Amino acid sequence: MFCDDTAWHESCLDGEGLVRRAVRITTRATECSRMLSNEDAWSNLVQSPLLDMFVHDMQDSPGQDMLDFLPCTTTSIDPIYHRFPDSASRVDYVLQLFPERDVTISSHGDALLGMRPCFNWTADRLLQQYPLAISIETKRYGGDTVKGEQQLGIWHAAHWEFLISRAGQDAAEDLGILPSVIVNGYTWSLVVSTRRQGTTTILCSMEFGSTGSVTGVFQVLAGMRRLRAWSLNVLWPWYKQHLPELAALR
Repeated sequence: MFCDDTAWHESCLDGEGLVRRAVRITTRATECSRMLSNEDAWSNLVQSPLLDMFVHDMQDSPGQDMLDFLPCTTTSIDPIYHRFPDSASRVDYVLQLFPERDVTISSHGDALLGMRPCFNWTADRLLQQYPLAISIETKRYGGDTVKGEQQLGIWHAAHWEFLISRAGQDAAEDLGILPSVIVNGYTWSLVVSTRRQGTTTILCSMEFGSTGSVTGVFQVLAGMRRLRAWSLNVLWPWYKQHLPELAALR
């Protein structure tokens, strides 16, 4: 099933509960489309409930509570990591990692609090204490997807600049890719960036689900689970190895 019946996540909804939530999300998405609603309505009624369902009701193994979602529409890129003449872009959501929830680090919680770490490329001094995993840019139904991909490209370039500044060019390139998500109304698509020889390249987006149907909602959730697995099994170990503050705790 979508969630295992285990002691580590007693709050996980049963199958019927998940389907009810998926139906509600689809109904609201249809209404937002019919009413030509703006991005705020789509975010509040469709994207946020879906992300909440993914993060809190679809955990299937220990340690997945390390990852949570955060709306961040007003969060800017730190100018140190912005390398373009264009104005710095923002995204709508990020999936953030909570180091203190990692059992291999939790005993060092006081040390983490005392060091005032800088774990990401944003200008938000409070958010900087959390490593970021997946970025999500949303557009209303019929919105400008190309502009959304451009925004993600600028955001990703700053992410790569941050990684290189903290870990070096070779370590950053060994990571290989940075995945993210762009949402256009119903449609959820994967966007991937690479970094080679100082150039950030955005690869073509690939649709992986839609809130236009209950089946599509579960396809979105399945795709997000794959991104969570990458975040916890690939990106987080890379952070622990290469970010100096985390490497010092190993």
